[in-house]
Amino acid sequence: MKKKILLLLTVFGGYTLLVLLLFYPLVFQSKMLLAPDTLIPQASTMALDRLQAQTGAYPLWQPWLFSGMPTVEAFSYLSGLYYPNLVFNLFHTDGIVLQLLHLAFAGLGLFLFLRQYGLTILAASFGGVLFMLNPYLSAMLVHGHGSQLMTVAYMPWMLWATMRLIQRGGLVDAGMLALLAGFQLQRSHVQIAWYSWMLMLLLAVVLFFSHRGFFTKKSAVSGMHPVLPGGGNGGADEGSHKGGPYMTLRIFLLLVLALGCGIAMSASIYLPASEYAAYSVRGMAAEGGGSAWEYATLWSMHPLELLTFLVPGLFGFGGVTYWGFMPFTDFPHYAGIVVLLLAVAGAVIRRKEPMTWFFIAGALLALLLSFGRFFSPVFDLFYHFAPLFSRFRVPSMALIMLYLIISCLAAIGVNDLLQRQSERFLKPIRIGALLLAAFLLLFLAFEPSLESFFRSLFPEPQVGSFDLAFMVNKVRWENLTGSLWIVLLIASLFSGVLWLSIKEKLSHKITAILLFLLALGDLLWMDIQIIYPSTSSLRSPVFADSRMVEPAFRHDDITRYLAAQKGPFRIYPAGPLFAENKFALFGIESVGGYHPAKLKLYEEFLAKTENLASLNILRMLNVGYIVTPQPIEHSAFKLVKTGELQLASGPVTAYVYSLQGSAPRAWFANRVTGVHGNDALFARLLDDQAPVGEAYVDGSLWKGVRTFASATVTSLDAKAESMVLKVAAPGEAFLVTSEIHYPLRWKVKIDGRETAVVKVNGLLRGVVIPAGSREVRFYYDRNGFETGRRISLGAFVVALLMVAGGVIGGRFRQKGGK
Repeated sequence: MKKKILLLLTVFGGYTLLVLLLFYPLVFQSKMLLAPDTLIPQASTMALDRLQAQTGAYPLWQPWLFSGMPTVEAFSYLSGLYYPNLVFNLFHTDGIVLQLLHLAFAGLGLFLFLRQYGLTILAASFGGVLFMLNPYLSAMLVHGHGSQLMTVAYMPWMLWATMRLIQRGGLVDAGMLALLAGFQLQRSHVQIAWYSWMLMLLLAVVLFFSHRGFFTKKSAVSGMHPVLPGGGNGGADEGSHKGGPYMTLRIFLLLVLALGCGIAMSASIYLPASEYAAYSVRGMAAEGGGSAWEYATLWSMHPLELLTFLVPGLFGFGGVTYWGFMPFTDFPHYAGIVVLLLAVAGAVIRRKEPMTWFFIAGALLALLLSFGRFFSPVFDLFYHFAPLFSRFRVPSMALIMLYLIISCLAAIGVNDLLQRQSERFLKPIRIGALLLAAFLLLFLAFEPSLESFFRSLFPEPQVGSFDLAFMVNKVRWENLTGSLWIVLLIASLFSGVLWLSIKEKLSHKITAILLFLLALGDLLWMDIQIIYPSTSSLRSPVFADSRMVEPAFRHDDITRYLAAQKGPFRIYPAGPLFAENKFALFGIESVGGYHPAKLKLYEEFLAKTENLASLNILRMLNVGYIVTPQPIEHSAFKLVKTGELQLASGPVTAYVYSLQGSAPRAWFANRVTGVHGNDALFARLLDDQAPVGEAYVDGSLWKGVRTFASATVTSLDAKAESMVLKVAAPGEAFLVTSEIHYPLRWKVKIDGRETAVVKVNGLLRGVVIPAGSREVRFYYDRNGFETGRRISLGAFVVALLMVAGGVIGGRFRQKGGK
């Protein structure tokens, strides 16, 4: 046991060291990532951290973005619900360090899976490195997709735990699978988790049928494990195989229990989020809360673009040089030519084994799903019938399964090439060498014609001048030819090493080292281009000195002025400032912001009003100030401040204008009119001649026009998740608050009695107030979240008890056996 633990620590330490060296500016220098998906959400996260520290409650509503929106339900601010973070927070682990540790954790998971499969320590270590250094994972990290990366890290662990459970059938193994499944779901990238579970269930089916003898005449009944060529099952605990239907049923029930427990562990996130789907922008375009098919398939992988797996620069490297079939991308999909060749060798050598069928089936499924709109039969089948699948976008993300499988097969290829007779590969190597030579000669002979052909295919770059367009096309051609030469060189070296090994000119140990170095160099060559883009690549740097970015998270002239203003109000950040979250840091509420899962009704307002470009709408939303990078002239605006606004991209001069005639946060409507349909509603809202103080409600629920008494708000106490007003109404009155209508969670009580909230003007909250002095309390209903939290904790305890019970039971049995 001690040797196993020491081995795992050594492997994990090696992986961690490799990751730290690759991303050394983030760890050893004062650098930080510049990706918008990293920097822009960081401000709202910091604001929510402060709110949690002030209130002692987990924040469920953030009032600073888009006039207010949910947190957990919209899949933001989830790190506090990821149980491993409770440990990492004790050590004040930096977020980027946490991502790097998960990257090494991903490599360790594949190492364990390959060891469980029966590979040698060397081959399994090799597979872990290949997966960990895959360019796709490096791109995830540098472009700000941390939750995606950390969810991917659990993918090989899920396969390892599933294989262990089916081989051993123990309660410990079921508990481990439950914990891993729960932790992965708590990382909250549903699409990656979905692919991981699909692959895991496919593995479970293959293992079940293999152990029952469907793939081979030998079965687990005789103690053989035909699915595992290495023959090792890693030992057995209290549930080791005894064969027969009882054990099959036991394993099946433990598998269901483990996965059910894992799902329950994530209830604090997915229970409220599942209810939010119908209210979210992600659910506005298709039935059942799914994204529209066109939107869901934007980032489909064209089959021709798979050639980038061989020549990464074929369709440009990314950014402005990219000319492929997706809207845009920042990097090419490249698995490494050495890795691909080794994977093919591994699949060929073990082509008759059930696990190879699993790898091939998984790879084909990943490819077909990634094609999306370009091969729609398979994608459409999943889109229309698979649970949750219609809510995903970026079909090419399915390729993460392919990268995992290629890493496994490449490790198998190394393992078997060094252990078996490889003379049969001499002929393929000779043929491959001849083909490489012929290709090289043809390319050199026809290079001018090939350049003309490819330049005719390049689309016109979206740049401002002919000189820039010429430069982009020049870089495109250089990317293509440069990557082609490097791939040919690496493939030639690979063939030479294998040929020398087969001819016994190199020992197995030296061969393994050389193959490892070739594969490592092949992947690092691509990783370094993604992480450290050169100026000649025409791509922006991904790092910046933290001292240059830190001012974006500190007070400046503009935020200091706005934070000093009295009373509840919102701002309208105009133009490029609309998607800025910085204002949240200082409690400044904005009608803009950045978040991919805003409320559906708010998105409809943005679309109907061209990003709220209407004075009527701004006034309705209690906008007191306009912040713009350009001076504007309008009779309704008064310039009150000019100063510097510090952004992550650098300082900009900003102008602050006060908006005259803006509605207060809470007001009373004397007339309430029922209108039918959005077109009629927006025609009234955008009409400058519409009566002041009139409110509009759904005409199907509220007929005609009703008049109400004038009333006054005597006090208002607004917090993030509540608003308490004291009002005086001489008669029945209608109160409107400039707060977003979200009936699932926002409730209202008048003098302690629950009352119905009315949607006003298609966006706001309203309520009928009886005559008299009343206390009106709007509050955010936390019951769904708190229920989910209790379920998550209970499932976590059950998973721990499964592990503890299995360990204790196994020890008792061992003592009894003695």
